Amino acid sequence: MYLEFYNLQEFPFALVCDERYFFESARHAEALANMTYTTQQRKGMVLITGEVGAGKTFVGNLLQNRLGAGAHTAYMRNPAQSAKQLIRAVAGEIGMNIKARADKLELLEQLEAHLVRMNQRGRLVVLVLDEAQDLPAASLEELRLLWNWEDSGQRLIQIVLIGQPELRQRLLEPQWEPLRQRIVLSYHLLPMDRADVERYVPHRLKVAANGSEPNVHFTPEALAEIFAATDGVPRLINVLCDNALLIGYARGEHEITRGIVQDVLRDMTCWPLRSSGTRPAGREFSSTEAHHG
Repeated sequence: MYLEFYNLQEFPFALVCDERYFFESARHAEALANMTYTTQQRKGMVLITGEVGAGKTFVGNLLQNRLGAGAHTAYMRNPAQSAKQLIRAVAGEIGMNIKARADKLELLEQLEAHLVRMNQRGRLVVLVLDEAQDLPAASLEELRLLWNWEDSGQRLIQIVLIGQPELRQRLLEPQWEPLRQRIVLSYHLLPMDRADVERYVPHRLKVAANGSEPNVHFTPEALAEIFAATDGVPRLINVLCDNALLIGYARGEHEITRGIVQDVLRDMTCWPLRSSGTRPAGREFSSTEAHHG
């Protein structure tokens, strides 16, 4: 609708995982680099948590690209609701043909044999489980057992758990101590700070212009309002900016002002209204929480 008006080739704030739009904030870049290194070197399990919309799934998708052609990544977006379902799903993701009536023991034997063959061919196999906070206890326990498989001193499968903060709290329960000990990288992905937001919005506009100069500008006051309203959560920023561009187009404006952003917040979102002028001091900067086990 507004692409030609703003000299854009694509919608800059679409909610899709397109690597061209990845903005390497310090937090997201560090998380991705650590995930890639730990997985490539077969160091152990990886745990990535963050609030809804913080960019966890985006980072998980980018991991597949960063691992390269020598890796086979199985990405599971819907949590398996039983241990057998998990095994069957993993087998399917790595290209195995499984009999419909195969029991769990047969599935495990076939999966392990297949992973051994892949390892002997020099293939790295990575299992990424999104929304892992919803995995039942049996599936979590099965993951621990899968991670124990090895051949010639190398783990047969690398496991990356991605989920909301309650996953981290769940794994602190005593019963998950054996699984928790296998997690060598634990990273909580925080939202972007104000400086990152001020660079993030122009970055996405530039990518969407595809080599041209975008004919739209967000004022510093508008960016401050966007940060105040979203707390730096990428998904919320995208929704707010897309609607702001729509309002600007309807009004014939190439400059997105604080007033336009406030109109979007009032009329087009269901978020609590907040103002950059009343934002509590100190909230815009918080350190990334990451640790290596």
